[in-house]
Amino acid sequence: MHFLGFRYWILFCARITVCVHGMVLFNLGVALAADLRANDRATYTLPELIARARIESPLLAVSRTEVLGARAGIQTARAYPNPELQVGIGQANGRMGGPSGFAPVLGVNQVLETPWLRAARLQAAQARVELSASQVELTQAQVIAETKRRFHELIRLIEEKQAFEEDFRLAEQIRQRVEVRAKTGEAPRFDLIRAETEVAVAKKNLDTAIVRVRQATLNLRAAVSPALENDFNVQVDPSDRGFIEDAAIERLRSNLLAQSPDVALAEREIQRAQRQVEFEQSLVQPQVSLQASHDRSPSGDITRIGAQIQVPIFNRREGPIAEARAQLERARALLEQRRFETLSGFEAALQEYRAAALQTRALEGGIVDRSRSIIQVAEAAYRFGERGILEYLDAQRQFRLVRNELIQARFAARLAKVELERFAGQ
Repeated sequence: MHFLGFRYWILFCARITVCVHGMVLFNLGVALAADLRANDRATYTLPELIARARIESPLLAVSRTEVLGARAGIQTARAYPNPELQVGIGQANGRMGGPSGFAPVLGVNQVLETPWLRAARLQAAQARVELSASQVELTQAQVIAETKRRFHELIRLIEEKQAFEEDFRLAEQIRQRVEVRAKTGEAPRFDLIRAETEVAVAKKNLDTAIVRVRQATLNLRAAVSPALENDFNVQVDPSDRGFIEDAAIERLRSNLLAQSPDVALAEREIQRAQRQVEFEQSLVQPQVSLQASHDRSPSGDITRIGAQIQVPIFNRREGPIAEARAQLERARALLEQRRFETLSGFEAALQEYRAAALQTRALEGGIVDRSRSIIQVAEAAYRFGERGILEYLDAQRQFRLVRNELIQARFAARLAKVELERFAGQ
């Protein structure tokens, strides 16, 4: 009976082992198939995605249509006023035996615009075009910055997924070793339960990371272009892996206000407001209209030629001029605010970048390697029975914390670099 019970126990363990190995092989097969599909997908670098966003971004296309509308406003400003044609029909009744009959009237009225009025209107239209062009540049900078942010977010999630894949493989290896030791009686059943729990946690983290990578890919596609593939790969350009040198930072700071798209847009708004004030002031000047008319009556024809002048006595457009000046003062205050926000935002992003860069250098300089060495020592100690599985798993958790901290530090440095480039108009 004892022999039969031991035999059934061996068969049961063998079936469990086959099922576990089958699950592992299935997961490896799924991962291999995913890798093969990934190799067939298109791969983009950040400069390639930015180039496509400049051309195919719907947000930029909408902004460019504003420029087309502003340019059409120049044609409107150059147009001359149309003449007014007056046609009248009347009946002439003679008095004291005078002639009676049909008496038509024909007249023409043409408004003569002063040169300074036309120049002011044309300059106001050109200022709107320049303002729209600056808005396009600002929108382009925002689209590029959003593309960079989502690209780096996708890179971070891919790095996390790769780390979770490594955790899952390592946890599965630990589980297999603990299972062998538990079968031979060298390790308690409790160690196997903990190892299986670690495998389940690693699998959960890996599945979550896969979904997040997919979501980040779709977010990047939404930022770049709807013509982009639904599924694609990304890779970091080798020139984008380094840190920003101090000389490059100083160059960005020295040309900050001159190249900032936010400041440029505020300056164009001041120019537009100034042109609007000049246009409102030019409307105060007297308006002249030439008039010509021809009256035909049974007693004779009458031709008249004259001029009509609108004299600004009661309405000198004080209200519209005051409104335009208020908009000008608002644009000037907004320019000062944009300059302050640009300078302070650049300095804040610079401090954040330096903090993330220091943290990244410290982690890459030996902390991660030492944590990995501790895992190897703990693994050897557990293999030879000098330490328990708790110490081994604790060493792994410490390594995961340090590794995840490195991934987050790199991501923070990249985001801060994006902000620096956005403030500098790059």
